Amino acid sequence: METRLVVCLLLFLTLCVDLGFEFGQNKDSEFTFLLPAGATECFFQTTSKNGSIEVEYQVIAGSGLDVGFTLISPRGYRLVSDFRKSDGIHTVDPTEEGDYRICFDNSFSRVSEKMVYMEVIVDGPEEETEDEDDWAALAEPEDSLEYKLEDIRDTMDAVHKNLERSRQLQTTLRAFEARDRYLLEDNLWRVSFWSSVSLLVMVSVALTQVYTSCHTVQYGGPPPEHWISFTTGSPAVWEVDVCSTTATKTTRQQ
Repeated sequence: METRLVVCLLLFLTLCVDLGFEFGQNKDSEFTFLLPAGATECFFQTTSKNGSIEVEYQVIAGSGLDVGFTLISPRGYRLVSDFRKSDGIHTVDPTEEGDYRICFDNSFSRVSEKMVYMEVIVDGPEEETEDEDDWAALAEPEDSLEYKLEDIRDTMDAVHKNLERSRQLQTTLRAFEARDRYLLEDNLWRVSFWSSVSLLVMVSVALTQVYTSCHTVQYGGPPPEHWISFTTGSPAVWEVDVCSTTATKTTRQQ
């Protein structure tokens, strides 16, 4: 029994090392950069033959939240072309050997720069090595083992892929969260700005009304009793200052 446990442990450790080399063929890179107004930025990614490459981009900040995207093969063919889009995911499978060119275009915007998040996932070709034959040779004599080596290998492979996919989804969600936060902050600034403008207009209108009301108003006939009381033989026009409650008599010429 102890011998079987030792054999299982050795096989498991060897399997982990083998999977580490196998998964090491995957290349994953992600970063965020500023795309200046009226500019075009290109990046290059080296791939091997019969592999796959996946490019995901998302505009996080900037007026319009849109850029142009182009993916060009090593031989110069344009594989993907997006015009003024906010996000996108593109996959090339199988790939050619060489450098793929990934370009982002902001030439249509003369004022606003854009903040762009990009992730590139490169998978190497699936090659069967001599180690797999060694696994089969090691597993064949141990028919009584509770778990088969291939089952363990497939399970670990599936777990690794699921974890990798989960990490990619979390990264995508973080990019969406960053873009939503930018939109909220931009909307908050706009609301605050126009609220201040509206308040300034309201105060200006109120002051204008007060100033207009305080101007001299002309009344025909005798003034009110609480201002002045005397009689005159000629018609008069009383110029009244509403704010100071004073009256001035002007005699009309007949």
